[in-house]
Amino acid sequence: MFVRGTLGTLLMAGMTNVPLVNADAESAHATSPVVDVWTEPADGYGFLDSAIASAHHSIDLSMYELSDATIEHELIARADAGVDVRVLLNADYEGTTHNAGSYALLHESRVHVEWAPSDQIFHAKYVVIDSRVTYIGTGNLESYDYSSTRDFWLEDARRADVDATSSTFDADFAHAEVTSQAGGLVWSPGSTSALVGLIDSAKRSLLVENEEMDSTSIESALRSAARRGVLVKVVMTESSSWRTALASLASSGVHVRVLGSSLVYVHAKVICVDCVGGVGTVFIGSENFSTSSLSYNRELGVITTTPKAVRAVDSTVNGDYALGATVSPTSTNAPPPSTNAGSRITVTSFEHSISPGDEDSLSIHAPKGDDSCDLAITLPSGYQSQSRGLGTARANGAGDVTWTWEIGPSTDRGSALATVTCSAGTVRRSFTIR
Repeated sequence: MFVRGTLGTLLMAGMTNVPLVNADAESAHATSPVVDVWTEPADGYGFLDSAIASAHHSIDLSMYELSDATIEHELIARADAGVDVRVLLNADYEGTTHNAGSYALLHESRVHVEWAPSDQIFHAKYVVIDSRVTYIGTGNLESYDYSSTRDFWLEDARRADVDATSSTFDADFAHAEVTSQAGGLVWSPGSTSALVGLIDSAKRSLLVENEEMDSTSIESALRSAARRGVLVKVVMTESSSWRTALASLASSGVHVRVLGSSLVYVHAKVICVDCVGGVGTVFIGSENFSTSSLSYNRELGVITTTPKAVRAVDSTVNGDYALGATVSPTSTNAPPPSTNAGSRITVTSFEHSISPGDEDSLSIHAPKGDDSCDLAITLPSGYQSQSRGLGTARANGAGDVTWTWEIGPSTDRGSALATVTCSAGTVRRSFTIR
């Protein structure tokens, strides 16, 4: 395995599933100045092409999803020119399938490409050029998404941030454990407190744009802000996955709007606190508002007060908000009760407590014979189970269907959630992995 650079921050060999701590964690909103910011899809990715072409000594790229032939060949060209190019690609959550083409292409070149540790999702998106500047973004490098996806990227040349990003990359590339400390950087695992603290600091206004809304801590902080008189606006792409959470936020006074499929897809993960006329505090990063993203994944973001970044996020999120449809606090998006009522489905058999490595099963009765039903399991880690036996199954003529699957032997212990969806509605059951 090829490894460049000092690993002075490494604590011990092993996998990287520990919180990364900010040095200024005790002070509110440690921030970093940023050099520039780009708003997608309007600005495009030419800035990154130029950055890669400018590299004289080294390029380090960490990416969740890579599928951009232009950037791949630019990396190969710089490696052929003698630049030390390293690429770290996510392997977990079907990463080895999604990134297989890019990995194979780079592996056959002079680029040093590695799979990230397979027991952790590497969702961070950043590039370090010549150990002097870091580009940090919310977007994947997938060219077919560029024209339709709302994302942000920024350039950070702060010495402490670049050093921390480089040393973290060194550790991740070597599959070693690391604790990185630097000013305005927000790392996951362990970013919940920093983002909740930022939301809690809002005094007048709060703008939020995110792809997901599945974090109890974030949702509670947003509700609290609205209840203390802060004008809170949340913008997301419409999805059945978040309807209940968004309706709950609206019931607490949060102004929630969703964009339809014909508009830009909100993939950005940004927060803008008390932003007026270029003054305010902004977070831009890869962290989705979900348990897995905040507590388990490798993620990276920046908190900044740089006016250019504040204006970019302020104007963009407010613009998206103006186009969105309002989510009503009286929305009927909540899932139907889990008991049989009229046309709703009934759970007829279910294990409420089970051990890792055991086989689990769940049976339901749907009012419609031959109905197509789906079972999804959310594990204590926040991940969706990929076990064989889950997913779509067809009920028999009487409306009965059973799923059987294995609880993986290494599955975390704690509370899990089973969600069954048929044409008649949705039913949920919590259970314990002991």
